[in-house]
Amino acid sequence: MNPGTATDEVMAKFAGARLWACHQAPYLANAIFALTPALLEPGTDPDTGAWVPDPGLAAFPANTNWVVHIDPATVLANPVERTGWWLLHQVGHLVRGHAARSPVRPAPGATGPTHAMGLEGQRDSAAHRWNQAADAEINDDLETEGLTGPDGVISPRELGLPGNRMAEEYLSLLDVLDDALVRGGTSLSDAVDCGSAADGIERPWDRAGGAGLSELEREMLERSLAAGIQERASARSDVPGGWVRWAEARLRPQIDWRAQVGSLIRKGLTETSGRVDFSYRRPSRRAAAYGDFVTPAMTRPVPETALVLDTSGSVTAPVLERLVGEVTGIIDKVSGPGRRLRVLCCDTKAHPVQEIRKAAELRLVGGGGTDMRAGIEAAMELRPAPDLVLVMTDGQTPWPERRPPAKVLVCLIGDDGRAPDWAARVRIPADVEEKER
Repeated sequence: MNPGTATDEVMAKFAGARLWACHQAPYLANAIFALTPALLEPGTDPDTGAWVPDPGLAAFPANTNWVVHIDPATVLANPVERTGWWLLHQVGHLVRGHAARSPVRPAPGATGPTHAMGLEGQRDSAAHRWNQAADAEINDDLETEGLTGPDGVISPRELGLPGNRMAEEYLSLLDVLDDALVRGGTSLSDAVDCGSAADGIERPWDRAGGAGLSELEREMLERSLAAGIQERASARSDVPGGWVRWAEARLRPQIDWRAQVGSLIRKGLTETSGRVDFSYRRPSRRAAAYGDFVTPAMTRPVPETALVLDTSGSVTAPVLERLVGEVTGIIDKVSGPGRRLRVLCCDTKAHPVQEIRKAAELRLVGGGGTDMRAGIEAAMELRPAPDLVLVMTDGQTPWPERRPPAKVLVCLIGDDGRAPDWAARVRIPADVEEKER
């Protein structure tokens, strides 16, 4: 076959598969057409030179930039309906964020496991099991639409598993089921590789097909998709329950941690500045008109704030600098511009206090272990004593057993740490800087 003619035939069948997928699930039409196809070099028969489908590319693996990789021989060998089914399946992996949720996703720069099919035939069992669980989360919704997958793909209904579960829930259920099936001499399903969109593990072909969608484009697409699904659900159009729940979760407003921090700071400072009291300081000369009476004056204290920064090895300096910049901005708003903020860097001990007006003036010192008790104790010894103490930490630290005299607001970076019950607390995403680029 002429290569040019064959490529045209492949792309024509791919276009037909797109239209078929849009007809089956019109609420996903924008997502289907947002996929960027990348044609890979086909394998050939050494004797005849004919194209041979690659089993490792049977699922049209996608990457997280919405590039779907196409084995030309697989497209020609498949009916249009099967290719269309895989496109719907890949959209499911992408919009549900399976790569980001993957427990086998390697850390940046680390050498990760092989993927579900394995490199050179060495399948990684953990990656394979996660791929199956993520497939189960998607396929039960496709089955609700009457879209049965190809032979060998996992099906919660056929396995007798409950529907409408998350991949994390299917993961433990599949472990139990697989143990039982292995003892009976069978297995759950064939090895299917859905690409890095499913498990976050980079494949050799992931760089083919260009950059795909940017982070902003993906965000806009997913929000548009979720809004469209909600509109259809409101109009009582047929949309699987799993997709409706995804749209609700995707559009659900999240609490802005900056607003939460600002609210708690304002509350603490307002309570302090509202303590209006009598003062018996030296009276004004005009008070002589009162004769022998000494009249009290009214005084309103200016709130004092101190910031204790966790500078141990587990909290990176760029993240701390960014967070300090946010807090000084909030302090300026609630206490007036030009006001100095006293900052104590703390690891296992409190370092000398620094008075800053902006984040650029701060010198981050410290490293190693963490003990915020030392930082809070040092803050309490400052003069004038602080009315509000902000503590920024990852929470991997011991805390004072008793409530300090001043109000304490703990900003916990990440999801793992804890704060004492006597303190107000706010959770701040650990990757706040990367998300906001």
